[in-house]
Amino acid sequence: MQFLVQSQRVPAVRPAAPHRPRWDRDHGRGPRGASPILVEARTVRGDRRFLGAFAAALRERARGSLGHLEEVHFSDDGDRIHLIALWRSPVDLRSFVEEAHPDVLALRARSGAFPEVERVLWWSASGAPVSWEEAGERARWLRERGPGPHTFTLASPVPAPA
Repeated sequence: MQFLVQSQRVPAVRPAAPHRPRWDRDHGRGPRGASPILVEARTVRGDRRFLGAFAAALRERARGSLGHLEEVHFSDDGDRIHLIALWRSPVDLRSFVEEAHPDVLALRARSGAFPEVERVLWWSASGAPVSWEEAGERARWLRERGPGPHTFTLASPVPAPA
């Protein structure tokens, strides 16, 4: 597994990985099953010369994270990367963020600036697909009303619904 901090090689940004479920099907726990799943909508802004390699490193790191279930959407607008991923819990997502810190420092060393990250979280157990539109609506909700059960951040996590 190669990460941005360990290599000067610029990895290619690739589309979302094929569906690789990593949850426990035998116990009814999955992204579309009975257990609540944490949805993360993340937008990363930065220098387009370095952002693609940074996004690729983060995506690779997430795939290796224990609590990462799957990436459901990805788009690269050059200076802005949008991603929607499913996680088991805020604890798992926070572990990923902490483990990715060396990648952030490597980006800063190369580009001279930290990336801007907007992360919006919510719980989903409905089985309905997660859409870009829903992510946008939840991001607006968070900016206008602050964190709560509808949408929240890692700094203000909300327990999973029963």
